[in-house]
Order: sequence, then C-alpha cells, then structure tokens
Amino acid sequence: MSPHEPSEPTPGIPLEASVDELRRRCEAVARLQGGSTYYQEELGIFRSYAAEKGFFLADPPPELSRTPDEEGNEHQVWFDRDSATYLKATWPDFFGLLVIHRHDEDAKASPVAYLERWHLHNELFGDRVEFLGVLETDGQMRLVIRQPATVEQIEAFFTGNGWLCFTVGGEIAFFDPERNVAISDTHRGNLILMDDGLLAPIDLRVQSLSGALLDTVVKLYQSS
Repeated sequence: MSPHEPSEPTPGIPLEASVDELRRRCEAVARLQGGSTYYQEELGIFRSYAAEKGFFLADPPPELSRTPDEEGNEHQVWFDRDSATYLKATWPDFFGLLVIHRHDEDAKASPVAYLERWHLHNELFGDRVEFLGVLETDGQMRLVIRQPATVEQIEAFFTGNGWLCFTVGGEIAFFDPERNVAISDTHRGNLILMDDGLLAPIDLRVQSLSGALLDTVVKLYQSS
C-alpha cells in the first residue's frame, strides 16, 4: 500500500449478534428475579460480556487522539475523512436516555439499550452504524461507534427542506430557489448526521447565483 493511500477502517463488531446475546442474558437474569433488569444490572451484564468477547480496546482509534470536531449531549464526534465516516464515543458511563421508562427505573440507557438502539436504527433507516468497542478510563466505560452519512440521507435532507436537486459536472448539487443559492460537494465526508437527525456541514461549496449562471442552474434542475 502506498503511504498516501488511506488504510481500510477497522471492521466493526456485529451489532445484531451482540444485541441478541446481551438481551438473552438480561432476560435470563430477569426470569431469575421475577422482574426486569435495571440499569446497574445491565451495566454489569454488559461489562462481563464485553470482557468475555474482548471488546475492550487496548488503544483508542487514532482519530480520538485529537480534539473532537463536535460534542453533543451523548457523544464526542471525530470526523474521518479517509473513510468518509465519523466516530462517536459516548461520554464516560453515559449511554443516552430511554424514550420512556418505569417510574422506579433509571432514565439513563444502559450500554445494552444503547447498542440495541443502534441496531434498531440500522434496521429502520437502512444505516450502517458499526460498534467498534469499549474504552475504559478510571473504571468508566465509553462505547465507540462508526457512522456514515449516506447519500440517500443527504438528498432526503436537502429536498425535504425545499432544495432542488440537479447534476453538474457529474456531481449531485442542490439549489435553493428562494435565495438563488447553490450547494455542491455534499458527499458523506462533508456532512455529519447528528443525533437530532440534522446534518451538520463541514466543508461545502456554497455559491450565490444570478444572471446567466442562475438561468443555467434552473435549466439543469428542470431537466433532472
């Protein structure tokens, strides 16, 4: 491999098999105690399973050695331009919140529920989120995933917000007829799908149009 070629990303851990086994173990504990598992119990179940399967990472992915590109309520985010994906690491011992929970249950999602959520996300939305492993610092766990922003998601986001799609120079671009603005270079490496479903731009080409250029773009999207 040339020193200038990007290396292949580390393969992810199969989400479906992991979620199935973790849920099976939770259900076994629940049957024994005649109820449901709680946050602390699922935390212990996950930790044991992750240790058994070797999910704890000896070293963090190299992207995590630099300052995060974004931070949210649930994750820190690093962009990987080589693979046109981005990495997310949960905050220490925080794996998001449940949509709904029992009155006597912690509102925090366990790592089991966190992985189950991403597995369902893949099934429902056709995404390709991968689980990469667990980082542990001072006894606290951080789960690391890799997620692309797909071409379909990008197009649906723009067209759903009133942009018109057209092709120029072999590339997909979008036009806002109200502002007479065109955007291109909307590939996966330049847009980040955030937890709230919005796309965060990194390095798009944005251009205000008028005159002959505006007429050209109008003809392009009308013929698309």
